[in-house]
Amino acid sequence: MLDLAKEFSLLGFLEETEEDTVTYVMDFPDDVYVTVTDDNGRTPVRAKQNLVLACYDSEGRYRWGSEFKTFMELQKICQAQPAGSPELLQALKDASKTLKDGE
Repeated sequence: MLDLAKEFSLLGFLEETEEDTVTYVMDFPDDVYVTVTDDNGRTPVRAKQNLVLACYDSEGRYRWGSEFKTFMELQKICQAQPAGSPELLQALKDASKTLKDGE
């Protein structure tokens, strides 16, 4: 079984804890950041569960979101680009158009 906390860290995500929920976060240029949770807004605990990415600006305004069916799908995209790079941000945005684009 994958240790998701370790795996997210290897991809360049940081852990942020609020109450009993850990959110995985990655910062990008232009003062935007991406969060990763499960589809209930909680800490992902299994590699084979839906993951929801949400992108926010520096003031916390939602910009766009993407969904991944498994951690491995997210991992594949993240390993193809440097962590925190504009290229990775674009790849994450392009990965899924299932969530509303706030731009």
